[in-house]
Amino acid sequence: MPIVVVGNVFVDFKGFPEGTYLPAGRNAGRVEIVHGGVGRNVAEDIANVGLPTRFVSMVDNTAQGAEVLRNLQNRRVDTKYVSVVPDGMGIWLAVMDHTGDVVGSISKRPKMDAMLKLLEEQGDDIFADAVSAVVEIDIDDEVARAACRCAERHGVPVIALVANMSIALQRRELIQKTR
Repeated sequence: MPIVVVGNVFVDFKGFPEGTYLPAGRNAGRVEIVHGGVGRNVAEDIANVGLPTRFVSMVDNTAQGAEVLRNLQNRRVDTKYVSVVPDGMGIWLAVMDHTGDVVGSISKRPKMDAMLKLLEEQGDDIFADAVSAVVEIDIDDEVARAACRCAERHGVPVIALVANMSIALQRRELIQKTR
């Protein structure tokens, strides 16, 4: 019986200067590409400790999206319910200073239509045999509510996963229904 994780995938692009970061200058350094997203991170972590994990999310229909899926599958995450769609994952662009602190960033959130459709059309299949669910409660409001409704229909306890507390606090009544 799997743990269902509902959340976002992000790909993080992090720039690190060789020396002191100059905001208005050209900075030589290195750029790292890291698979992220709170939901993706938690799905991978649960699978890494050997628990059956089913991930409900989206990735882009690009080589980067395919790589995210491959890496999750290599860690034995069930990705059957990860939609592959244009604009399916977020991107975080971050520039660090010479001490490793973020000095600037831009975040592009994914469009959530495909995940909502997936939950509406296949939610019963996703949650029918689940032992519990971890829902990124501060993703798109309709998606979070759809995931919680599916879990409730099947008597699956929901654990709230919070990435952005200011958004999560706007959903107190939903959080109160979680463990």
